[in-house]
Amino acid sequence: MKKSIYFLLTLFFGLQLIFSCGDDVPTFEELKSAESKIIKRIIAEKGIEVLKEYPSDGIFGDNQFVELESGIYLNVVDSGNGDRAKYNSTTLLVRIAGSIYISADSTESFNTFVNTALPFEFKYGLASYVKDAHVASFDSYYYFFGTGIESVLQYVGDSAVVKMIVPGYAEINNSRASSLHQYSNQYRYYPIYFDKVRYIYYK
Repeated sequence: MKKSIYFLLTLFFGLQLIFSCGDDVPTFEELKSAESKIIKRIIAEKGIEVLKEYPSDGIFGDNQFVELESGIYLNVVDSGNGDRAKYNSTTLLVRIAGSIYISADSTESFNTFVNTALPFEFKYGLASYVKDAHVASFDSYYYFFGTGIESVLQYVGDSAVVKMIVPGYAEINNSRASSLHQYSNQYRYYPIYFDKVRYIYYK
């Protein structure tokens, strides 16, 4: 009986604490707005020209990016050999380099093109499952990997090279709810600028 009362009291005060803190948690729109300011800074710093539509000939200028419906900004450096990945069938090896924007004035760089780094491996359509499995095992190497990388495969083929800006909210929209922790916590979305992403079909 005492244990039951203790449990109920703990639950009651725990819920009170949660609800009392609720007003301090930013809304989705507030988080998205704050991240948008950082993305505007990235665009200005990199001298990016944002295109209204995907180029009809598929050719991008060096600093031309198109904003996709997902919120991702894409520049295709090399569209590859024309062989498109097959959903839930093609396995890819991907290497990436770029920076994650921790705040308006703080970045952290990463590069998996070095010889000591392994490429990310995933089957097209299952990137979120691969991400979640590695996050669950506390594998920090997959911190910069996510469905944003996978989502542009409809535009490019084997051996393609692209540049991207992947907002944290876009990553969430393209994956399951657990993706909330990929580039964000409950107070911040972290956009990532990919200076180079290379796709190789493995099998």
